[in-house]
Amino acid sequence: MAMLLLLSGLMLLTQSPRSLGTEVTNCTENSVTTAACTLITCTAAQDGLPGRDGQGGREGPRGEKGDSGSPGAVGPTGLPGPVGPVGPKGDSGSAGEPGPKGDDGRPGPPGPPGVPGPAGREGPKGMQGNIGPQGKPGPKGEAGPKGEVGAPGMQGSSGTRGPTGPKGERGAPGERGAPGNAGVAGPAGATGPQGPLGARGPPGLKGDRGAPGDKGAKGESGLPDVTALRQQVESLKEQVQRLQGTLSHYKKAELFPDGRSVGDKIFKTAGFEKSFQDAQKICTQAGGQLPSPRSAAENQALHQLLVAQNKGAAFLSMTDSKTEGKFTYPSGEPLVYSNWAPGEPNDDRGGEDCVEIYDTDGKWNDQICEEQRLVVCEF
Repeated sequence: MAMLLLLSGLMLLTQSPRSLGTEVTNCTENSVTTAACTLITCTAAQDGLPGRDGQGGREGPRGEKGDSGSPGAVGPTGLPGPVGPVGPKGDSGSAGEPGPKGDDGRPGPPGPPGVPGPAGREGPKGMQGNIGPQGKPGPKGEAGPKGEVGAPGMQGSSGTRGPTGPKGERGAPGERGAPGNAGVAGPAGATGPQGPLGARGPPGLKGDRGAPGDKGAKGESGLPDVTALRQQVESLKEQVQRLQGTLSHYKKAELFPDGRSVGDKIFKTAGFEKSFQDAQKICTQAGGQLPSPRSAAENQALHQLLVAQNKGAAFLSMTDSKTEGKFTYPSGEPLVYSNWAPGEPNDDRGGEDCVEIYDTDGKWNDQICEEQRLVVCEF
């Protein structure tokens, strides 16, 4: 309260009379003595003299500090101040306990294939694996290149003689063999009976008279019998030579490996494969030749031999090396029998001048002579 009175007095003192619009004529001092101040009141002049200008007054004594007023009402919230500088990084807090496992999310769509990475370095060599089961036999491959001529094999032991087979059909006459070497002359046979008297020959020139000889016994004339005997001897020589050649022929055939016989012919095989020229040379050295089947029976016997060997095919002796398309035997004779496969011979790859026989059906096919085929010889 005292503070309010003091403020009111100060306001009155600081306002000029002009601003008040009234004339101060009398001022009385009402002594209201308190512990704080003395109150001076002014009233309007009543027929008094005009007062002096208040500028000459002295400054009153400084009043004592009044009591603190009651706090005013809370003002509105002020605007937020500017953002302060970032403080230093605080220490890391202790690790919290792991939260519960979340549910598995649905798988996302597959991403695009990645770019292949660079090839890795070759790894160390692995250990050898176990031997796998035997695979199925593959298809028959093409004939390989001609191999080198092998060394002659050792002669095998003679096999047991098989049972006599049924009599085959009579084959065509065989090719005429080369003449054999002349045999050793046999001993002279006994003198035969004297033949009949021959015709008288022309008279010869007269010779010198010889010394008379002893008179001998009269004998029978034998000139015709000597001539016949000589003819018989020559015939026997030829037969012996043929028998010797045949015996040698069969001995060589028996020494050759597996075979089949038909009529007077024997087909034998050594079991290995060679080119046409090498096979021909081997058969010639053994006393035979490459097969020349001249009938269905001979072709069947040769086919059976091939089936037992399971080698695919074998060369025959016929060629058309002299005239393309005209196959002949080694002697130059034209074929008397053939068993060509359908569409053969066709000289498919050019230069198919030789003939092979299949082990599947016994059919013939023209083939390049340098191919490797089973060696079969005819005796």
